[in-house]
Amino acid sequence: MSYDSLKILIAEDNKLNQKIALWQLGKYSPNIDIAENGRIAVEKFLNGSYDLILMDLHMPELDGFEATLKIRQIEEAEKRKQTKIVAMTASSPSDFRDLCHEIGMNGYISKPFRPEEVLSQFA
Repeated sequence: MSYDSLKILIAEDNKLNQKIALWQLGKYSPNIDIAENGRIAVEKFLNGSYDLILMDLHMPELDGFEATLKIRQIEEAEKRKQTKIVAMTASSPSDFRDLCHEIGMNGYISKPFRPEEVLSQFA
């Protein structure tokens, strides 16, 4: 499968993690945007269309949980097709996994992730 047409938003506040994610996923898709926090992720979502949002859970201004809830509210209000949102975090307690699912995330990966974990969402 070719992934070069996928549009991906990486919501991540850590600069090093941004660079690593861009390096890993940039091999597969040139269409990657970065949001430095949850507020910017919601703004970028409002102004664009994404196949996948990788959402860090712990960010300033608006965390990944709140940003996901806002995105899901916008999708519902505007009758948009639901975007795949995958939580990504360095911590991996099982209660986060359950909460991610409850608020409408489609998956959960731990950092550092392998590109195959992300791209398997589209296999």
